[in-house]
Amino acid sequence: MKMTKLASSILLLTVAVFLTNGFAEDLPVNAIARIDVGEGPINAIAYSRSANRIAVAAANSIHIYDANTYKELIVLVGHTDLVSTVAFSPNGKRLASGSLDLTMRLWNTSTGKLIRTREEHTAPVNSVAFSANGKRFWSASRENNTIRSWHVGDGGRWSSKSSPREVDLITIVCSYRGRVKARVLSGVPQQCLVEVPRLGTWRITTGHEDLVNVLRLYPDGKTLATGSIDRTIEVWNKADTDKPLYTLIGHTEGITAIDFSVDAKLLASGSSDKMVRLWDLATGQSVQILIGHTGEIGAVTFLEDKALAEIALAKGKAVASGSADGTVIIWDIGKIASATLLTSSSLGK
Repeated sequence: MKMTKLASSILLLTVAVFLTNGFAEDLPVNAIARIDVGEGPINAIAYSRSANRIAVAAANSIHIYDANTYKELIVLVGHTDLVSTVAFSPNGKRLASGSLDLTMRLWNTSTGKLIRTREEHTAPVNSVAFSANGKRFWSASRENNTIRSWHVGDGGRWSSKSSPREVDLITIVCSYRGRVKARVLSGVPQQCLVEVPRLGTWRITTGHEDLVNVLRLYPDGKTLATGSIDRTIEVWNKADTDKPLYTLIGHTEGITAIDFSVDAKLLASGSSDKMVRLWDLATGQSVQILIGHTGEIGAVTFLEDKALAEIALAKGKAVASGSADGTVIIWDIGKIASATLLTSSSLGK
């Protein structure tokens, strides 16, 4: 009887240990944590160092997590279709979101309260970005490639300004002190146009063999990455727009997401092949393949504050990836970066 009780106790202890640590033991190699959002697909991820929070756009909702514990803090509900883009204000107190429901919404990230809904766009909102002081932000859609500029005046008065550009442009808003606009020409799928205050406008014609469906501008306004359905990524520098610095080859299906690290030493990419790759931007080589998702990658984001990029206070030690499988995986890249990039120099120097 004593042996039976002892065996039962051991069994219960084993179950308890598994319930406590089982998910951690089941994590993919190089992963710190897995967040099961409970709905999907994951379309966008944003990080705020100021608020120490991660925003995850999953299906029609936005889930806010503590960036240390990965505990869900609040869920923002209101969009009636897939949320395609999210961005924190510099102080982390506000979140802007855009959706396939044609609306742009502004939220209070502490209370979860919806501050305002704007319905001026007549096509899905595919990008939002805040200015450096957080008093202004932009939303972009494919309705004649319109960028709308939003400003909150005294007393909460809102105003907007529509800025249509060339009618054949798909507009993607990127952040360089809150004012950069980088665009992909839909009429000429392999062309991109970049406008950077004080640095001028530059145009590139990529070597991609298929549509450019993702674009990312590094905050210095001089370095650009394009990802294509043709499974390749091209990295460009304003100093030479005739040919890319590197063509990154490795993914076996179309590129769906890319992001620069704050120090511009790494680029993370996601693909329909369900994998995340890390690239050394000093050599153009793939340094790590992160495997763990069971669905197409919808978002990759370094967990560092892009607003601090110019003074390099944030060194990326982790990257988050979101997938159509409804999960977000946090990957530990500190050791990878330290070992691989010990002698590498950052871009733009």
